[in-house]
Amino acid sequence: MQLVKLFGIVPLGIGLSVWGFLWFSPWNDFHSPPLFFRIFGSFIALPFVLIGLGILFSKLADPSASLKAMQSDLQKSGEAGSLPPNQFKPSGPLKCPNCGSSPGTAEVSPHGDVKCDHCSRWYNVHTV
Repeated sequence: MQLVKLFGIVPLGIGLSVWGFLWFSPWNDFHSPPLFFRIFGSFIALPFVLIGLGILFSKLADPSASLKAMQSDLQKSGEAGSLPPNQFKPSGPLKCPNCGSSPGTAEVSPHGDVKCDHCSRWYNVHTV
């Protein structure tokens, strides 16, 4: 894991070398950059320095710790043991709102729709 932090040296080195070239080159020489390019180049080198420092001094996230946190959140919410949407388990006796008979062996759609075997009308088990 510590080897990954060494990749921050590359952008940090690029940014610092650009800053060094721009600001430590002599003034009023033949190949010296004008003040505008020194300032403009400094703004371009700034993200490289910040990204390099961020990679070097950041705390790397442990993937196993984040996975365990997601598993515990999932267990707390109760979704780990829930039934698939097409297997509806009613909390009490389910009756057709039209004729009052039970759905029997009728299949429940993923949205909760059931066709009554007795009166052949459709109803939703979530609204009953």
